[in-house]
Amino acid sequence: RSILLGASLVALTACGGAQKDTIKLADLKQDASPAEKAFHAGLKSYIAEDWKKASGHFQEAYKLDPAATGARVNLGITLEKAGDWQAAAEVYREGAKADPTNVAAALNVARMLTNGSDYAAASAALVTALEANANNEDLLNAYASTLRGEKKFKEAADQARKVILRDQKNPEALKNLALIYADDGKLTLAETFFMETLKLTPKDASIYVNLGLIASRRDKPQVALYQFEEALKLDPKNSAAHLNIGAISLGFRDYGRAETSLQSAIDNGLGGNCNALAALGYSFEGLQKAKEAVDQFGKVLEICPAEVDVLYTMGNICMAQLRDNECALSNFMKFATKKKGLASDHMVHMMIKSIKQMIEMEAAGPEAIPEEAPAEEPVESQESAPEGEVASTDA
Repeated sequence: RSILLGASLVALTACGGAQKDTIKLADLKQDASPAEKAFHAGLKSYIAEDWKKASGHFQEAYKLDPAATGARVNLGITLEKAGDWQAAAEVYREGAKADPTNVAAALNVARMLTNGSDYAAASAALVTALEANANNEDLLNAYASTLRGEKKFKEAADQARKVILRDQKNPEALKNLALIYADDGKLTLAETFFMETLKLTPKDASIYVNLGLIASRRDKPQVALYQFEEALKLDPKNSAAHLNIGAISLGFRDYGRAETSLQSAIDNGLGGNCNALAALGYSFEGLQKAKEAVDQFGKVLEICPAEVDVLYTMGNICMAQLRDNECALSNFMKFATKKKGLASDHMVHMMIKSIKQMIEMEAAGPEAIPEEAPAEEPVESQESAPEGEVASTDA
């Protein structure tokens, strides 16, 4: 198995909704409508980081006023922060469907789809919004990022350059270009762009994350770790840095550190990221935490159903660590059914056959051993002769 290091998706980090550091809660006007009162209460709970209560208020505001786009966007954000990724994604999708031209809705849908590695769908969501907001720099940067994910490097670079033509010192566009060059294998050029961006934003942790990614691609894991740790000095909650430290730790079989780093990545924004979720499962496997590993891979399949390879891993864990043949057989059979283009000589076929035979043998129970017929009494008994001597009888 291999865990891919996670790039810092710099153009997709903005949620386009309530941001704690910038919220200034104004006094509620006396003639406020019920929807406005609910929205105000939601912002108050958001500032207090009470995500459950905030989501309840935003949901109420949206129900009272379906045209309140801000309430819908903030509902998605609070659900996301509360860890309910599927509900958040559905809210974002509904928002984009109701108003395809809304910038915040499109950005959030694209970000969620990108977390699930569905770059084509993310690009499509952004194209619709761009038709109505052709010069919006956030959308252009996000579109460049999703095109990069599709490996359409030339088209991605074109979108980033559109932003740079308007603003030569736009750090997101410069980082996008650097990421595009990195993914296209032009590491020296990518590094140059990142260093230039660092001059503009010296406290931007994501640049150190991306410099770490370049070092990793040059097969310099220790240098990469240094860069990721530098990123955490600037931003202790940087999920990409935690993810990549976890990935490198897995490579070194340092499962304890991998678990800690990957859990931090998930807790700080990557709860819907397939790579992060699966990597945590592999760290549990390495630590012999079999039940936790199986449960974790189950979460991967809930959020990322296309990741069918984890079913094979689950089968192996059930068999080797849990000694649970039924669990192993169930997961191996699901893998064999769902894996597209599975080779006829894949090991899973033999595993399924062997486990079925073991289960049948266990169900049948032990075979009865036939009783031996009693031996006939000898007419005359005699002692055995010592080895090497000839037995004699009395006349």
